[in-house]
Amino acid sequence: MKKLLSLLIFGFALLCSCVEPDGLCETMKWKTNIPHLKKDHVIEVPSTGGTYTLKCKNYESFWIEYVNGINKYVDNGEELTEGWYTIRLEKNVVTVIIASNKSLDDRTLDIGIRGGNATDGFTFEQSKGKVFDSHKKEER
Repeated sequence: MKKLLSLLIFGFALLCSCVEPDGLCETMKWKTNIPHLKKDHVIEVPSTGGTYTLKCKNYESFWIEYVNGINKYVDNGEELTEGWYTIRLEKNVVTVIIASNKSLDDRTLDIGIRGGNATDGFTFEQSKGKVFDSHKKEER
């Protein structure tokens, strides 16, 4: 009986110790509505804005860990709206809504994603708004 108990304890300890070290987990794989998503996950957004859907094919759940380098925790079923963007997370789908850019500056939205030890991210680069010169009646 003691041998059986020892074997069970050893087996349980061995099973519990089988955790993948950082960096050895499967890379997140995505299906998106973005026609030519670059390998570096940089998405060019027109000044008119848009809605982008990112579905993770191999992780059922994850969370948003940071936005623009600042810790911002967004969990399943939650939404983060700040100024010109909204980020929604529903199970394994991230929806990013970017408003039109009427400013004279380009804008960048950097989103960090984590699921266990797996990390990934996307960068949305939005071009500046268009400026019209009322005297020349042409676009600059």
